[in-house]
Amino acid sequence: MAKKISFASILLFSASLIITGCTSTHSLSQGRSFKLRQVSFSDLNGWEQDNFKEAMPGMIASCKNPIKMFSRFCKNLPAYRYASSDEIKAYFEKTLKPYQVISYGQKTGTITGYYEAELTGSRERISSSQIPIYGLPKGYKNGKKYPEREEIEEEGIDAPILAWADDPVELFILHIQGSGRLITPEGEIKLGYAGNNARSFKKLSQILKDSDVDLPSYSMPSMKKWLQENPEEARKLMAKNPRYIFFKETKGDSPYGAAGVVLTPGRSVAVDKNFIPLNTPMWLNTKDPHGYNIQKLVIAQDIGSAIKGGIRADYFWGHGEVAFEKAGRMKSIGSYYLLLPKD
Repeated sequence: MAKKISFASILLFSASLIITGCTSTHSLSQGRSFKLRQVSFSDLNGWEQDNFKEAMPGMIASCKNPIKMFSRFCKNLPAYRYASSDEIKAYFEKTLKPYQVISYGQKTGTITGYYEAELTGSRERISSSQIPIYGLPKGYKNGKKYPEREEIEEEGIDAPILAWADDPVELFILHIQGSGRLITPEGEIKLGYAGNNARSFKKLSQILKDSDVDLPSYSMPSMKKWLQENPEEARKLMAKNPRYIFFKETKGDSPYGAAGVVLTPGRSVAVDKNFIPLNTPMWLNTKDPHGYNIQKLVIAQDIGSAIKGGIRADYFWGHGEVAFEKAGRMKSIGSYYLLLPKD
């Protein structure tokens, strides 16, 4: 479940809150790496056009474990569960203020996409080519270093095997995404993130580039195609990412993000929680892989191994092939604003 985080959590690297004023704007600063500049709602591109009703289920879910400073906002939010988009927007404008995030003097950063992976397999092993999907090792401790990926894949690990995957590339992608659905002859098994081996994460695109694998693009669909067409090389290259993910079986709606709530396609984002407290509402301004605007209310409900920095987010597309194509090809420049309580 998400931790209750106070406003002071935003200022992790600062001894005090610095407030500077100039006419109608204020800056809440923790230094060069992270700065908040108050703006008005009229400064948010697309604010008048968003359908706020679509964001309400996710926002209400996040309000079940509110950050302390959002307590009053969350207490009154359920009254707007069935309200119109304009009524919800008016409530946000009445109770919240938008703050633009600035990092190292820049107002923009990288916005990528992710999705809920889908792969095939079985509960019990039915083929020698299948690969185990591990749960948490016995006596697991968060932050403790466990063997690297290559050693686990070659020698195994003292952990329960939840199921068996058919395709090592699909399983590798499941590790990158952190959650997914395993389609078996007996039905669907939903898998959620449980922990990792506390080893460094190395991006697949960087591994391929360092190994002189020349591709037209290093999008996930392109890399996946190459790996599946070159299984022997793929096995060796994927092993170069030391990070290994352990899973747990989940029930009901899925997937769950790090905030402990079900992710909403198009409304949930993964952030660096060293800068953005989980469950914070945000205004995102970026583009999808086809160049169309994404200007909407989103909620910080997840984290990711590669999501580091003050302006860095992963946009959740959902599950299925369309989501995979969009998530795998998305690498856009974007900006965002935190919506913080007026009081």
